Amino acid sequence: MMILFTCAAVMLAACQTSSTTVGVEALNTSGGALLEEQACFDVQHYALSLEVSPESKTIEGSLTMTAKVLRPSREIAMHLDRALAIDRVLGDKNGTWEPLDFDRREGVVYIETGDLLADKDSSFRVQVNYGGVPRVAPNPPWDGGFTWTESKGKPWFVTSCQGEGGDVWWPCKDHPSDKPESMDLSFTVPEGLVVATNGRHLSTESKDGKTTSSWRVSTPIANYAVALNVGPYVELKRTMKSVAGDEIPIHFWVLEGNEEPGAAFMDEIVDHLSFFEDVCGPYPFRGDKYGVVETPHLGMEHQSIVAYGNKFKGDTHFDYDWLHHHELAHEWWGNLVTAKDWADFWIHEGVGTYMQPLYLERKFGREAYDKKMKLDLLRVLGKAAMAPRAPRTTDSIYFSQSGDDAPGGDIYFKGSWVCHSLRWYLGDETFFKVLRRWAYPDPGLEATTDGSATRFATTEELQSIAEEVSGQALGWFFDVYVRRGPLPKLIEQRVGNIVRLSWVTPDDLPFPMPVPIVVDGETKRVDVNREGVVVEVGTGRIEVDPNRMLLHE
Repeated sequence: MMILFTCAAVMLAACQTSSTTVGVEALNTSGGALLEEQACFDVQHYALSLEVSPESKTIEGSLTMTAKVLRPSREIAMHLDRALAIDRVLGDKNGTWEPLDFDRREGVVYIETGDLLADKDSSFRVQVNYGGVPRVAPNPPWDGGFTWTESKGKPWFVTSCQGEGGDVWWPCKDHPSDKPESMDLSFTVPEGLVVATNGRHLSTESKDGKTTSSWRVSTPIANYAVALNVGPYVELKRTMKSVAGDEIPIHFWVLEGNEEPGAAFMDEIVDHLSFFEDVCGPYPFRGDKYGVVETPHLGMEHQSIVAYGNKFKGDTHFDYDWLHHHELAHEWWGNLVTAKDWADFWIHEGVGTYMQPLYLERKFGREAYDKKMKLDLLRVLGKAAMAPRAPRTTDSIYFSQSGDDAPGGDIYFKGSWVCHSLRWYLGDETFFKVLRRWAYPDPGLEATTDGSATRFATTEELQSIAEEVSGQALGWFFDVYVRRGPLPKLIEQRVGNIVRLSWVTPDDLPFPMPVPIVVDGETKRVDVNREGVVVEVGTGRIEVDPNRMLLHE
């Protein structure tokens, strides 16, 4: 998730706040079952034009949506937080904007579109004019909205909204299964402030004490990954050569006074980018930029404009900036590869979390990798399926609702350990091929910059890719580790010169996972079938999985 952590308890406590203490606005969540009035269209483009007044903490503007008709309908649904008022809704009828009737029910806006969606595969446009006092983020980024503050007496304000979705500050189809192919952004703010947002900067114009900054996102983007950051920023620039052969423009917006540490931090940004490109493939959004911006909250993976609030503090245990590394991971695992439903959110967070021990291994050696994995193992809960099969909303992937169990922090730490265990089972050569193909199933897409490489992914697809690359059936692996909550139990029984190893699994599922053992210093890989296996070790000293290569009780 966007959600960052110093430990699982902090993360979950922060999420719990959003579920219990914010009154009616806490009902603003994202995803779940797709409404029929949303399933009838596919968003092609958003154009957001917004004026922000930090003095009154208000916003006013319009959102124009261009969409394709998937099936004829006389009504569509969009989302907008109830804190914001809608002035009017317009429909483009043969080049003329005409008013449309609409009805607001909770956070959903039902729009009577008449014959705009009469023809399948045609396109239509609607415009929502809106404004007001947007929701203030109670605990950003975990509990999102606008954050209003100052830096050296000048306004500094940003947005964060993964849990709530983009509709907390602009109208949209708030479901993870639909991204616009591109997006245009225009923000008007008081003169003297700098806008940092998604995509590529087009222009900046100043008039009557106000500055309007225009940007274009040239690739598909999730609505929660759209972010506005405004403040007394200084823009630092650098470029690096991508493994694809072209250039990656790197921009870092730091607060006035932070130019020196910001310039030094650029070296680490480049180092992190180089690692991800080597392991996961080319940076996906180099056609626009890689952007980092200082924020008053901890951080978020906003596409091409990563929010950074770690204040150059690095990490408690290792010599690297964990915050930036984790958010950058989401450019691949979240923004390039996006879970089609929040039920598969471990793809973002679990695979993204596993990138950290891999980086530490590259940077500092296997000992650092093992230390990080053991720290994360302490946070594995093992109570509910990490990837439940039914659709989920953002909040229900963390907390039980209507009798459903939620995996909570397991989408981070258990997800990372699933990757770790798969690496042991497949071996390094095959596993890293799988990881690369999870990011780019078609190697030819690695050269693209037009957004054609971005895709929606499911757990089933990741399993299929792993099976295709490895040539092995892996349903048993995903059924136990991903589709069930409780961890498999590794049973070790020694009698005299014999050791018997067996697995106990949830629902008694088959789990033919080999087990590493060390006998008198010699490492062996022992196949453990459904009935278990007996290993004769003589009088030797035996250690079972001493380096914790597998996730188990």
